[in-house]
Amino acid sequence: MKKAFVLFDRDGTLIEHVHHLIDSDLVRFKSDLQNSLQILENVGYRFGIISNQSVIGRGLASISDVEKVNAKIIDFLKPFGIIFDFVYFCPHLPGIGCGCRKPAISLGLKAIAEHQLDPSQSFMVGDQESDLLFGKNLGCTTIQVQGNAAKSSFADYYSDTLENAAKWILTKKE
Repeated sequence: MKKAFVLFDRDGTLIEHVHHLIDSDLVRFKSDLQNSLQILENVGYRFGIISNQSVIGRGLASISDVEKVNAKIIDFLKPFGIIFDFVYFCPHLPGIGCGCRKPAISLGLKAIAEHQLDPSQSFMVGDQESDLLFGKNLGCTTIQVQGNAAKSSFADYYSDTLENAAKWILTKKE
């Protein structure tokens, strides 16, 4: 059975953006993170994270370092009943042409195959244009959360906060 998901970029979307984040002690959660995801979880959405993590390809961090940052997010949300079905990331450098670096969609296709994600019922939330292009290419509705990137024409909705993005998603639920 196909499932409706809300996919999230990690840096600048779920947590505050830190350039080349490698230390989990530097993670700062978006102030409305818990409430936003509870709004969506309460109506049955599933969650996944898809993130570009070139810090690995650059030799600045190990896979373990990136997984520690991801675990900090997972562990923070778990007591509130918020569970991520998957956390996928691309470790490659930009420009090498891999299929897993957003906006390429191989990690999205993996989510479809492994978790029955239905793109036509799902949303991609991110702060960068590559997140939105990924969502569009996969067939999801896209939401850009205000960050350090210019407003993208690829966003179906532009939101100043994660919470307002969640509330907009509720208006689209069939």
